[in-house]
Amino acid sequence: MPASPSQLRPTTAHVDLAALQANFGVIRQRVGPAVRVLAAVKGDAYGHGAVGCARALEAAGCDAFGVALVEEGAQLRDAGVHGMVLCMGGVGRHGAEEAVARQLTPVVYDEGDAERLDAAARKAGERLQVHLKVDTGMGRLGVPLPHWERFLDRFAAFEWLSIAALMTHFAEADGETDVFTREQLRRFRAAATTARRRGFAPGYLHAANSAGLLRHPDSWFGMVRPGIALYGEPPVPTPGIQPVMTVSTRVLFVKDLPTGAPVSYGRSFVTERPSRIATLPVGYADGYPRAVSGRASVIVGGQRCPVVGRVCMDLCMADVTDVRATVESGDEALLLGGPEGVRIRASEVAEWAGTIPYEVLCGFSTRVPRVHEGVA
Repeated sequence: MPASPSQLRPTTAHVDLAALQANFGVIRQRVGPAVRVLAAVKGDAYGHGAVGCARALEAAGCDAFGVALVEEGAQLRDAGVHGMVLCMGGVGRHGAEEAVARQLTPVVYDEGDAERLDAAARKAGERLQVHLKVDTGMGRLGVPLPHWERFLDRFAAFEWLSIAALMTHFAEADGETDVFTREQLRRFRAAATTARRRGFAPGYLHAANSAGLLRHPDSWFGMVRPGIALYGEPPVPTPGIQPVMTVSTRVLFVKDLPTGAPVSYGRSFVTERPSRIATLPVGYADGYPRAVSGRASVIVGGQRCPVVGRVCMDLCMADVTDVRATVESGDEALLLGGPEGVRIRASEVAEWAGTIPYEVLCGFSTRVPRVHEGVA
């Protein structure tokens, strides 16, 4: 995989937009035409590049996008994305006017935010559609259930705000049991009933993240919010879902070491045989976790090779002694991705690092250029 002609350092994240579109198609088919699909592109599309991914998804028929921040929503609007952009983290103390000006759809769970949004909408002379969020057990954002009725009564005073939808978020939809998820659904339905009894008429409800839409069809309601599944790491095996990101670099230096030679900081690895060690220009400053030291593999010459010694800030080392072809400086090395049979997935890197694939994908830093491929 070649880097950009203007790119001097070869470490690159290749994003297959055709695979992303195909994953969207799998989800679109699974939930059917009556359920809207909101693509979560927050966190720079889970590290895949929000603008390129949103454009590709919009071209594939997606008309709703989820961001965390007003700034992320503004970035999409500046890039020409036209679909609904839902600010799932709210707008905070200073984002109301920007959200209105950019035609973003705020998630509301705080009376102060609602008041500021109402004032901004009044100033703009346009009613603003919002999604109210109720906390059914996540304990993060959302109106606490004991305060829900009082919040609705207060919200009724905001003349320039309209409730387009009600939403909640699951705490453990990918858990071993579905007991708490079902309890959250019960609470959410009760909260929706309360809102309707008070005269509100939300257009639809939504709750399902990737795990919810794949494991709990009764949580689909009017919209689902896939994130990690879109990027090829579904919480449960899903036919047709494929990885979207490949991270590649090229061997910087190769040296032959004798038996008993230490490699990297702390001498945590010492060769037990005459070894050929390849140094790769990628490290934890690029988002390749230090925690994978001595546990990870990379693909060189079509074979998996162990990462040896501690991952450094800018470099890591791989033992290429057993690679059939002679490994030389400039040869490609894959840290993520690769052909079937040897492919390294984000979930595997996460297991080596003791974390989750979300963090692995989001973790690749701005030192690693994103190259979008697969869509004209």
